[in-house]
Amino acid sequence: MAEKWKLEGDWINSCNCDSGCPCLFYSNPTQGSCEAIDAFHIANGKYGAVALDGLNVVVASKTPGNFWKGNWTAAVYFDERASAKQRAALETLFMGKAGGALAVIAGMIGNLKGTKTAAIRIDTKARSVSIPGVMDVQLKPTQGGDKGQPIQVMNNPFAPAMDPMYMGIGLRATFSDYGMKFNNLDKDGNWAPFRMSGP
Repeated sequence: MAEKWKLEGDWINSCNCDSGCPCLFYSNPTQGSCEAIDAFHIANGKYGAVALDGLNVVVASKTPGNFWKGNWTAAVYFDERASAKQRAALETLFMGKAGGALAVIAGMIGNLKGTKTAAIRIDTKARSVSIPGVMDVQLKPTQGGDKGQPIQVMNNPFAPAMDPMYMGIGLRATFSDYGMKFNNLDKDGNWAPFRMSGP
């Protein structure tokens, strides 16, 4: 039986849609298929008695059509700094075995290419994510009408787990591993604080 858990932190996403990703409105991707990177920096987290503060996880995925219909082909990367107990907890959470919003995400993966530990570097202020030799992402905010704050999508389909969602584009956005290769330069990017719990 899954332990009680709670995670808080920052999520950063890059995809191949034109800016203003239609999945935020349950619509089809602008390029016909979805190629995405979803990075999670856990600022504060606990699975049972196991602390997960400061650890990172990345999901890279490709979907043949509408994101919400599932059938993702995906790979998952876990922070190499995690201890054996922390790695086990992260696997339980991100493989969807402990309920909550993460179980919804994991439930859309139809073909898991593999999982591995990696040197994941996430800079939440710069909105950047990197794994040496695998991915390199940095987002530029899309300024809203007030010219001071990025455009936001409130009460989006990921809410309340990820809300509000900020909008941007990829200054750098490449991925290559497990036979998948993305280049989302100048394409959609999003980031948001997340708050999740379960089971």
